[in-house]
Amino acid sequence: MSAFDDAIDALHESIAGWNRGAMPGTISRCAVCFDAAAREGDPRAAVGAAVARGLAGDHEGARRRLLETVARWPDAAGAYVALGMVALRSPDVLAHAAEASWALIAARSLAPSVGCIERSLAVALAAQGEFMGALQCARAALAIDSDDEEARLWSALMRLYFGGDVTAASVLTELPPEALLRGRSTAVWLGAVAGFYAKGEFHEARVTLRKAIGVFKQGATPEKPLVDSARRWFRELRGFGAGVPMTGERWVRDVGGAQSEYVRTRAALSTFRDAVVQSGGRAPADVVTVLDIDSALGAMEARARRGMLEYGARLMVRGFAEAYLPMVACLEPPPLELLAAMGLVRLDG
Repeated sequence: MSAFDDAIDALHESIAGWNRGAMPGTISRCAVCFDAAAREGDPRAAVGAAVARGLAGDHEGARRRLLETVARWPDAAGAYVALGMVALRSPDVLAHAAEASWALIAARSLAPSVGCIERSLAVALAAQGEFMGALQCARAALAIDSDDEEARLWSALMRLYFGGDVTAASVLTELPPEALLRGRSTAVWLGAVAGFYAKGEFHEARVTLRKAIGVFKQGATPEKPLVDSARRWFRELRGFGAGVPMTGERWVRDVGGAQSEYVRTRAALSTFRDAVVQSGGRAPADVVTVLDIDSALGAMEARARRGMLEYGARLMVRGFAEAYLPMVACLEPPPLELLAAMGLVRLDG
């Protein structure tokens, strides 16, 4: 058996025994075997060696090796897929989202119509804040595999927050039981939190949050940031979620308070409107009318509300990525289909 085959066996053994990270001894043996195969000139082994180090926690070392592999074999889609995966599994996902998007776009151009690449690109673009492109990629992944839970999750999130489609909340709340039956971790409950809150079921949202983070609360101190991140996102959700209307004092607070430019401009226009109404016929009709002022007030509020909704969408979706993806990286190994896209499988015969 070749060194590459030994490395593949060690990689799959480590994934099969995943427990909040790869098995230390097995993943180290995997990296050594991949290094031996890489010295024989196999580009897949160079990718595997970097992936093994990334799964062991050396994200910067894995990234450096993958960039070298991309420079040496620019037509190898697997290296780009691995670079995107390592970036999305790093502790600071948002800081590496742009690089993940670049790598996965390159991988898609070299290997089109691959569901796991489209899905990963949707995640990277959402974390980067490119919501329309992310939604298109999620839909492309669902066109390839309609049962792709991860693509359904991100598609529903973006439809809810970016598109304002409240019906997507039902998708988010119904997804976790089905995903858990397929072996997903409890991290998938975090998406249901957004769905319950959007539907105004606030108690269910709190209970679901506890389901998502319960496994971490029983863990070691290094896992505490994952719990804190999820709770911080939930606090933001309560401020900008679809279940809380932007009306009254809440609306004034969101646009910056009583001294904000929006509030002062609106007050000035309202005072001007009152003056026009009181002046009656003395105001020249061809200069300004009450209807003109009402139109300006309406347009200003519409722009401000749209801006707040877009800001809320960015805050919610990127905040979700920041909380959810490290939880998944801790609890779940890379999917086998993603490893296959990197070429890290043994081809019998």
